[in-house]
Formats: sequence, structure tokens, C-alpha cells
Amino acid sequence: MVQHSKKIRVLAYICAVILMPVYIGGPLSMIFLSANRIPEADVSTSIFLVVICGILTFVFGKFAYLMFRFLKSLKVSFTFDDSGISLTNNGKTDVYSWHELEKSKEYTSCQIFCLIDSKGQHLFSIWEYADNYAEFRQMTAEQIGT
Repeated sequence: MVQHSKKIRVLAYICAVILMPVYIGGPLSMIFLSANRIPEADVSTSIFLVVICGILTFVFGKFAYLMFRFLKSLKVSFTFDDSGISLTNNGKTDVYSWHELEKSKEYTSCQIFCLIDSKGQHLFSIWEYADNYAEFRQMTAEQIGT
């Protein structure tokens, strides 16, 4: 069974409390600090500041989105075998074949693997510290190549 233990869930919430202000406040502070300088600066400096603010907003926004999505699925667990996975969420079990999970994606910068079904719906985000993560990743590499 792949699941996040109670210790890992607590650690995830602590990380969220520390990182979410950075993910949200970082781009906002850069925009706020740059807003006073852009009208006074020459064109190349203004373009540089706008590009940096845009990149920071995109990257930190992506990280915040992945963090929220991960936190939503912390209590979900699943089992896996050669035919697919059985995902249990709030007592409800759904079965997915490996073929249905081909859109799943790994985000190495965030240390998570997201299970995504064939419709593009997010099912579960797995942190690499979850129980049985290594065995699951080996199976996904064999079954769907990710």
C-alpha cells in the first residue's frame, strides 16, 4: 500500500506553512519593489524587470498549485499490482488500469509524482517520502514508462 504516514503528513503541513508565503509573497514583493523602478528605468531595465517578475510569478504559481493539489490528496492511499491500482479515498475505492494512468507525471523539482487518469483528472500526488514509494515508481516505470 502506498500512503503518506502521519509523520509525513505533519511534515508536509509544516513545509506548506513555510513555503506558501514564499510562493505567494515572493512574486508579489518583486512586483511591488519593481513597480516603483519600472517607470524611471530605461527600456532594457524595464523589460528585464518585467520578464523577471513574469518568470517568478509563473514558477512560484506552479509550485503553489502543485502544493495545494498535493495537500488535498494527503489522506488518499492505494495499492498496486501488475494490472493497475486501487485508489481509496474516504472509504470509496476506484480501480484504474495502468493504461488509464499514462498521463501521470513526475515533478522532480517538487519531489512528487502525480497520478493523472486518461481524462486528465488529477487522482493523487505522491511525495517521494511516502510508504512504498520506491516500489511503486519502479512498477510505473515498467508499466507506463514514467
